[in-house]
Amino acid sequence: MTDPAADAHDRSPVIWRRLGWASLAAAIAATIAVVPPLVLPSAAPSPPSKGPSGAPSEAPSAAHSSLPAAPPVPAFRAISLHAADDANLRKGARVIDCPSCDGGRRVGYIGGPNTLAIRVADVPAAGDRTLVIVYETQDPRTLMVTVNDGPVHTMSLSGAGDYLIPATASLRVYLPAGTSWIRFFNDAGPAPDINRIELR
Repeated sequence: MTDPAADAHDRSPVIWRRLGWASLAAAIAATIAVVPPLVLPSAAPSPPSKGPSGAPSEAPSAAHSSLPAAPPVPAFRAISLHAADDANLRKGARVIDCPSCDGGRRVGYIGGPNTLAIRVADVPAAGDRTLVIVYETQDPRTLMVTVNDGPVHTMSLSGAGDYLIPATASLRVYLPAGTSWIRFFNDAGPAPDINRIELR
């Protein structure tokens, strides 16, 4: 008959070996669960580039790269002036009553030595402007126009065929800032009568 105590004693080394391997596996699993994975260090930032003098160069900031804002250009508002205004200069030209004209008057007898100069004051900014001329004439006539001492513009105007019916003509002129004089004349003969002007 087999002795149970002896049989248990003979099997104990096998059991302990099995228990030892199981304990080792459990210990390894616990270590893996507790220890965080190995994190590789990130690449070190590259050193700043150096300028010609050897000092590190700085990237231009928005404050350094932005240009100063240009001052706003004053808006140009349309100007309307009457030829018969007292501020204008009339050399030989005369004011004529005209019930159908704007303001009830116009300036006539322009031509030869007689001239009309209309004063344009307080222009906020210089620039090219459209000069609209409201005039009256019964026959085709030539009108010469100049701003200050600028180029002379020659216009051939036929009008509406009646001194009581206004007509319009326009041209581009350079108008300086401040105060200017727009002169109307015709060295070679009579010019049409001028009622008013507009600058746009």
